Amino acid sequence: MEFYTHTPHFSVPSASRARCIIERIKEAFRSAVSASFAFSFALVGTLLGAITGSLVGQETESGFLRGAVEGAFSGAVFSIEVYESSLILLRLDESGIECLLYLIEVIGGLLSGRLVREQISLAMLNVIQSQMGAADSIFEEEVQNFLDISGWKGLPEDSVEKIPTVKIDTNNITDASGESASCLVCLQDFQLEEMVRSLPQCHHMFHLPCIDEWLLKHGSCPHCRRNL
Repeated sequence: MEFYTHTPHFSVPSASRARCIIERIKEAFRSAVSASFAFSFALVGTLLGAITGSLVGQETESGFLRGAVEGAFSGAVFSIEVYESSLILLRLDESGIECLLYLIEVIGGLLSGRLVREQISLAMLNVIQSQMGAADSIFEEEVQNFLDISGWKGLPEDSVEKIPTVKIDTNNITDASGESASCLVCLQDFQLEEMVRSLPQCHHMFHLPCIDEWLLKHGSCPHCRRNL
């Protein structure tokens, strides 16, 4: 009688699977760090925005309390935008001097109250465009007058027309994170073969009607606030 011995086989994870696990751990760690930085930026922005908004509110008809609330909201939102824009600047490999000048411009704008007012204006513009069908001409005119509270002159119409346009194709229809690229004013996704306007310095893209209307009132990018 013959006896056969069966050697047990243990499945050993392959090197590629181990690398995949390590990459997932690294990605989770990076996401956690990024979320922590974003929370810190939002917290600081909320505090600075509340202080700035309250000071601006005292000098206007909005009042101290309303100015503080609007400033806190705008400061939090804008701080997150600054953080995301900073990541984009790093990926674009721009010089340290350009990044420093950009941050100085951001801080100066926040302290002067301009960015708080512009952020509120952009939020109002989004509400108007999302409910344009229900708004009558009188209401639209009143809100457009409200959008002029910032007091900062926009670009001439001929200068706006000179800003380059690009066609949406398979190369630019998604952003760096792989999500569908969208207009940051109306929040609608871009469609293939659609013509959009790409701002020269930051390369943020917008629908032509959306960005043209904004630039005629504000001479800066509505997302990263870079002056044009």
